[in-house]
Amino acid sequence: MFGGSLDDITKARAAASAASVEVMSEDGVVAPPILASDLLLYPYQLYKLSLAGADAVSLVVGALPKKDLTYLIKIAASLKIQTLASVTSEVQLQALAELPKGAIAAVVVSNRELEDYSVDMTGDQALNLLRSSAMEKVREVHDIPVFAEGGVGAIERPPGSDENSPGSYLEELKHAGASGCIVGRGLVKDGMDSSEIVQLLQKQTVSGSRSSS
Repeated sequence: MFGGSLDDITKARAAASAASVEVMSEDGVVAPPILASDLLLYPYQLYKLSLAGADAVSLVVGALPKKDLTYLIKIAASLKIQTLASVTSEVQLQALAELPKGAIAAVVVSNRELEDYSVDMTGDQALNLLRSSAMEKVREVHDIPVFAEGGVGAIERPPGSDENSPGSYLEELKHAGASGCIVGRGLVKDGMDSSEIVQLLQKQTVSGSRSSS
């Protein structure tokens, strides 16, 4: 994986479960789902992720021929793993619009470049995808959330930099139709031990459950 391992997923599953158990009595929450991010090209990778404790995977649409994308989605479903489809272009969004309803659990619009996985720190790539006609077609077929990822916690744009959506970058994403964002190192820092991760998850779980009540 991108700097991680299967063992990280197992540890994340244990930490998430431990955090939820400690707050379950007062908030009635369940363990947060574990999303595994990797360049997934073969079915055996999905089997390994399932055994490690992953609840969902992110498939990079631009790295997979249509038949392979469809096949991996079916394998994931058989393992009771939800599929998020990560896109970096409108062509990839058009491919998602051709999938049957219910095939994917969410769309992820990414600020990353497919060739070298570098991040567009202007944030324009994700915004343009959210506002595209191709995204409208995807929404017509799939009634699912759309997330943004790729530097979303680090991108800084001055208020009013976009005349269509004044405010911070996160506000622009929300205004453009994003349901939420996916962050990694922007939230969990290198060197954190398991107890620190448990405390972090407790904080996020409690605040999230209270804000939604």
